[in-house]
Amino acid sequence: MKTAVAVLALLAFVLPLNAQLADTPWPMFRRDLRHTGLGGYAIPSRVELAWSYETASAVYSSPAIGPDGGVYVGSGDYQKVGAYDNQIYALTSEGALKWSYLTRSNIKSSPAVAADGKVYVGSDDNRLYAFGTEGSLAWSYETGDNVRSSPAIGPDGTVYFGSTDNTFYALKSDGSPAWSHTISEAIYCSPAVSTSDGRVFVGNHNWIFFAFKPAGGVSWSYESTHFATYSSPAIDEDGTVYVGDNGDGDAPGTFGRVRAFSSEGAFLWSYETARLVLSSPAVSDNGRVYVGSCDNRLYAFESGGALDWSFVTGNQVISSPALGGHDGAICVGSADNNLYAFLSSGSLLWSYRTNPTLSSPAIGSDGRIFVGSYDNRVYCLREAPTPTPTPPIDLTADKAEYGTTGSISVTADVWPLTVPCYPFVRIQMADGSTLYYQRGMGFTASPVPYLGFAAGTVMTAEPIMGYPALSANFSGIPTGAYALEGGAVDMTRTISASNLFYFGGVDREEVTVK
Repeated sequence: MKTAVAVLALLAFVLPLNAQLADTPWPMFRRDLRHTGLGGYAIPSRVELAWSYETASAVYSSPAIGPDGGVYVGSGDYQKVGAYDNQIYALTSEGALKWSYLTRSNIKSSPAVAADGKVYVGSDDNRLYAFGTEGSLAWSYETGDNVRSSPAIGPDGTVYFGSTDNTFYALKSDGSPAWSHTISEAIYCSPAVSTSDGRVFVGNHNWIFFAFKPAGGVSWSYESTHFATYSSPAIDEDGTVYVGDNGDGDAPGTFGRVRAFSSEGAFLWSYETARLVLSSPAVSDNGRVYVGSCDNRLYAFESGGALDWSFVTGNQVISSPALGGHDGAICVGSADNNLYAFLSSGSLLWSYRTNPTLSSPAIGSDGRIFVGSYDNRVYCLREAPTPTPTPPIDLTADKAEYGTTGSISVTADVWPLTVPCYPFVRIQMADGSTLYYQRGMGFTASPVPYLGFAAGTVMTAEPIMGYPALSANFSGIPTGAYALEGGAVDMTRTISASNLFYFGGVDREEVTVK
């Protein structure tokens, strides 16, 4: 009898653990229950494509990583004409398809993976789904409207999510209802769960932000004029709650706010952005807060709400940032077709061209980055080898000797530039001076007009062969020895024309005027 009691006690302890969130590098949207977006592994200092997997439509959903290293992500977006994929995909860590499951509508929700390998995800067919490790349907729960909220798995295995049927749901791990709360408007965002007391935080489309008790019932709520919450909240170690919204005012969406509340609902601070905030905040372990905005910026705030820095991308930042460990790099996507990485100081580390990236990146244990894109792909980026210090631009003049009157034509083979660079061609004159060449401007003694961004930056993953780099007529050129030089200036490190940092070496070709 004692043995049976011991077994039952052991089962009572083990079963809830099996229902908990998986212990993987990135098991759900925003990585952990508090939605910090803080990973335990460093973001690569430079990246290259490891693999990509093509789905049938846009990937708005954000990837999750399972216990075996597999990657789970949904596909489909009603805003993209003809894009009806409606599937959740399970991929191996190397990008091969393990299984997929066809729902009846788009999946914009991001999956969550439990310790037992079960995968939860919502669909626009009004259901939350639970799948076994091999892709078999364990159960589904029908709501009254779309489930775009990304589910969160609580410490006791409870699955929390919202629906656009104006209801917030808490389900047991077997799919049976635990409790629900109707809150007057649609819920798009994903809930964050306090690891100290189990309270659940979520906002809705009707200007109210809620804190629910673990067993149901409102702990506190915050209401303000005309703000709606699409952003998912994040909780700091001290219980401070951060969330973005579409701002206060008579024209919602014309600007947005990032807000901070105490764990008991007291308003702490807010910061106004120029457009609404759909991105979800990330919180570092030193209290710094990072979040994107539809005003095309990524923002970094000190824990007290002071703006530390912001970076302007070429389009909206809807993607939610991922943080690479203690005071590490920040990775976020933009609708300008790029995935970006920044140092905590705000300096650009690298960018990688995809297509509009609204999905939020996930960071694996080996530093690989997984993210979805509107070009119907899931990308896996890995650390790129350190580039060899050879010249990235190889110049070739049309001849080695010139007369004092004539013309010169120079082509360039451009090798891959993995960071944004300013390419240049310059001539070391016979008298020791240097002239920089820019098409349409000719020659100048200073690099400022050229490095003053008139030509913009260049990145290229593939070689460009035979590029026409210089073409000019000349007369009255003094005889003597000249040198053509070509190279690229690393714009991520260069801050002025008097402090140039080169990407690789500088190519030098000797020519003579006789």
